[in-house]
Amino acid sequence: MSAVKDNAPVILVCMSSSPSSQRVIEAAAAMLKVPGSTGTALFVGDSSMESENAVLRENIAYARKCGFEYRSLNSSDIAVSIAEYARRIKATNLFIGSSPSAFFIQTKKPLSDQLTASLSDVTIHVIPNGLSSVVPYIQREANRLPFQLADCLRVIALMSAATAVGWWFYQSRYSNANIITVYILAVLISSLITTRRRYGILAAVLYILLFNFLFIEPRFTLLVYDSAYLMTYFVSLAAALITSSLAAHAQAIARRSAENAYQAKVLLDTSNQLERASDPAEMTAITCQQLVRLLNRSVLFYPAENDGEEPQLFSAGPGMPLERDTEQETEAVKWTKENSRRCGAFTDRYSRCRCQYIAIHADNRNYGVIGIDMNKSPFSGFEQTILYSIVYEAAMALDNERMRQEHHRAEIAAENERMRTALLRSISHDLRTPLTSIYGNAVNLAENAERMSAGDRQEIYGDMQENSSWLIRQMENILSMTRIENEADIAMNIENVEDVILESIRHLGQKTDHEIETQFDDEPLFALMNARLIMTVMDNLLNNALKYTPQGTKITVSALHEGELIRVSVADEGSGIADEDKPHVFDLFYTGSRMPTDKSRNMGIGLNLCQLIMKAHGSSIEVSDAVPHGAVFTFFLQAKEVSL
Repeated sequence: MSAVKDNAPVILVCMSSSPSSQRVIEAAAAMLKVPGSTGTALFVGDSSMESENAVLRENIAYARKCGFEYRSLNSSDIAVSIAEYARRIKATNLFIGSSPSAFFIQTKKPLSDQLTASLSDVTIHVIPNGLSSVVPYIQREANRLPFQLADCLRVIALMSAATAVGWWFYQSRYSNANIITVYILAVLISSLITTRRRYGILAAVLYILLFNFLFIEPRFTLLVYDSAYLMTYFVSLAAALITSSLAAHAQAIARRSAENAYQAKVLLDTSNQLERASDPAEMTAITCQQLVRLLNRSVLFYPAENDGEEPQLFSAGPGMPLERDTEQETEAVKWTKENSRRCGAFTDRYSRCRCQYIAIHADNRNYGVIGIDMNKSPFSGFEQTILYSIVYEAAMALDNERMRQEHHRAEIAAENERMRTALLRSISHDLRTPLTSIYGNAVNLAENAERMSAGDRQEIYGDMQENSSWLIRQMENILSMTRIENEADIAMNIENVEDVILESIRHLGQKTDHEIETQFDDEPLFALMNARLIMTVMDNLLNNALKYTPQGTKITVSALHEGELIRVSVADEGSGIADEDKPHVFDLFYTGSRMPTDKSRNMGIGLNLCQLIMKAHGSSIEVSDAVPHGAVFTFFLQAKEVSL
């Protein structure tokens, strides 16, 4: 829910397809200039008009130009829809257009009067077509009087007209049946054009009194000598009651239709917000905030897994405190969690609680409990329907998120198992050959050393040393991978880059017949690093260069300043790396399409380890082609200055 400044106006403009609607937008736009104010332009009616009516499209464009957010509702009951939407956004000012009435007797109350009767503490600005003034209407009291002056005047006007027509019939010596028909017609019309059933009954009573007083002998009295008139009076009352009931039923249907449309829009908005939420905490916050806006009641949320902790409060306003009997409320929350049923205020269980508690659950899983401040006021039927709809929507969203997370964890577990199996298979396969070679050479020396020449023994010793060195290097790579994955942070210090690189080259010893050239900046190079891990990267890159390039070729190691970074590169003069292999050379266990002669010596973990180490340093490693041929591996380190 967007944060709105206290006392900042929330403006709602009621639009139409009339050209004068732009005058209403202009009047509202002046108030929209108040700092912190928000504005919405609302159209209620047939949604197809937005594409068919050119004037309406112009009004919509003008409203957006003035800074209003456009919304539309497809409903036939304009007053109910506007009132419900104004309550939802907590509008403080409402702007509507108005035209002078063409008749003294209106068949329907003006929209401004209907909204004034429905909305509490909302300033309603009526913008007349022919005048530039703004007339404010404020409902001063929430409770309406039993009889409204406008409806009473309509009944009196109709009955006066019926009496005048009846008097003409009486003077013309027509039968009283015609006069009765005129009065019954006036009663029916009164039932249709007034807002409540009581006005139809009032018209029927006036008809009986006027007809009996003016047209029945003895005249100008309320005595009745003919019993037939009593039946006529009874039929008239019944007709008034039936007509009033039908009118009230039609109004109730229109109101329910508007409520259903409003409920569908609210649920759609809630569903869209829940779909965009990134975690369960955000989903529960959206759910509680929607309930606060719709019910105007404070809401508490108790997570399912945290018993005994203070709930999260979503207050409906600074003037709406939530005082609770902690012990009884705690028992009610616990019971709701265990049974996944509502309890608390206005229920059969824990009815003395201030809040009513509803569980958010789906598929026998409880995701928490929502407590709603009842404040001695039960839910209306509409509130209860939309409340359960939103809670059900939240439960489905949380359940979908749970299944998504479980599926993600299952994928991670399956990937870890796959990698573990691949690692074991790779180790068991790739380590077998050097171990077998070492074992065979050791047995050969133990049994035949005396019969061997010194040269043969030296060759066997060199082979055993090379295989042992390779095994040690692979074990160090595996241990380094495990260490990096288990440690959240690695210890880094400011080190001399040139010293680290030269130490890595010295590790190669005398076993290489390649030419190794170094290129460094003239000034000392210092960088933030873990020296042991960077040496591991260099060892892997140098050994790969030695392994995959012909003897006697040159390997160039360079370290140069590049802005705030130090660029370290290892370039060789081999056959290079195929373009189709470049995106995968840093993948675990990937050995490429151009395999070396001794396939057993390539486990496919060295370059992946280099990538992990550079990620731990907040950097990266990349591969490119050397000129005229060969491969270049490059990584970057954060340069640092050292005061000597």
